[in-house]
Amino acid sequence: MMGEDTKGRGLREREVWGSYTGFILTTIGSAVGIGSIWRFPYMVSSNGGASFLLIYIVVLFTFGLAFMVLEFVLGMRYRTSIVSALARIRSRFRFMGLFMVSVSIAILSYYMVVLGWILAYFVMSIMNHYQDFEEFVGSWYPLASYIAVVAINYAIVRSGLRAGVERFNRYGVILLFIMLVPLALIGLSMDRDGEGLRYYTEPDNERLLDPHVWSSAIGQAFFSLSIGLGVLATYGSYVREQRRSIVATSLIIICSVLAVAFLSGLMVFTMVFANGLEDVQGTALVFIAMPRIVSGMEYGYVIGVMFFLLLLIAGVTSSISMLQIPVSALEDTFRFSKGSATLLITMVSLALGIPSALSYSPLHLSISGMPVLDAFDWVFGTIALAVSATLLAVAVAWFMSRDEVMEQVNMNSRMRIPSRLLDVVRILLPAMIVATLLKILVFV
Repeated sequence: MMGEDTKGRGLREREVWGSYTGFILTTIGSAVGIGSIWRFPYMVSSNGGASFLLIYIVVLFTFGLAFMVLEFVLGMRYRTSIVSALARIRSRFRFMGLFMVSVSIAILSYYMVVLGWILAYFVMSIMNHYQDFEEFVGSWYPLASYIAVVAINYAIVRSGLRAGVERFNRYGVILLFIMLVPLALIGLSMDRDGEGLRYYTEPDNERLLDPHVWSSAIGQAFFSLSIGLGVLATYGSYVREQRRSIVATSLIIICSVLAVAFLSGLMVFTMVFANGLEDVQGTALVFIAMPRIVSGMEYGYVIGVMFFLLLLIAGVTSSISMLQIPVSALEDTFRFSKGSATLLITMVSLALGIPSALSYSPLHLSISGMPVLDAFDWVFGTIALAVSATLLAVAVAWFMSRDEVMEQVNMNSRMRIPSRLLDVVRILLPAMIVATLLKILVFV
């Protein structure tokens, strides 16, 4: 199980990114998942339209930026897995890392179920025959497509950091932007009366002060930026040499994520309003509304294929990042080989995700009347993720050496950030996460 050392010390040479550009593109790919293209429009429609969009932008460049910088500091400073990195701060923090790894596996397990649905609808778009969503989840296709997605993720991560993860993201992220821009322009051309555009760009001033909208925006930032699980710390740990300041790197990633989210919302709302489907939300927005929209459009076949391929690429770039977290932990902390680590985590996540897949199947597995997938999303994707983010923020901001943090933050930076800013982050970051969690619990 242990990696072999070519120098005879019993240790492997650790993988690194092929280039700094590859690292940035891969991190963008991790952040730009189905949360940005599927979940973001749903959150906008549920929280005041343009008001949510404006608040979300503010949250990204404050809360999101601060958290991203902290995660990168942890990864680039210690250059090891999230478990070992936290143990370097305090040995007992190893258990925090193990908790984060467990949460990432749990989220990955049901995330791949939804990704399996997208894969199935991508195949349907190629065949130019869309199955009704209720009919689809009443069959065994969700289970079959889930297994296919698990195999795809295994193959990419097993291929290695450069040959698998980095290569897929290099092409995937570029292709994602190439497809997203024309789809957004097509949506604008359909929205002739501008109703969808006005809904998306003209905020309601009363909603700007709504605490629920703010907490929802912070929650969306978790999904949009892949923060709180150690993804950014893990990816940062594979950087051979920090060639650009962490703040500049974080801003590039955040701007890219915002561009994808904005274009996704523009595409969805202009198309939805143009077709009178503005009441369709959530899961139905993708699997019910979009097939209806493209079926009545000129060149609808091409647009449908592009849309579901876009969604599939975005989903896979995120799922492989979640798989890489526990694989990295097994490699760095427990000295597993790449093959053994990837196979073990894949098998665990596959087994854990089967109940979620079966909850949208003829068996309709549920917990207290709630589909297993929805229950997992509530427990792990909402509660456990917020707890994980709080632990990570406290560990780095409060217990990591101030000098080490600021040295990493200001490395290769043209403008030095004062250390007193860390004091603000120490208080505000955990407080905002806890406040958001409490707000979510209150609205149960």
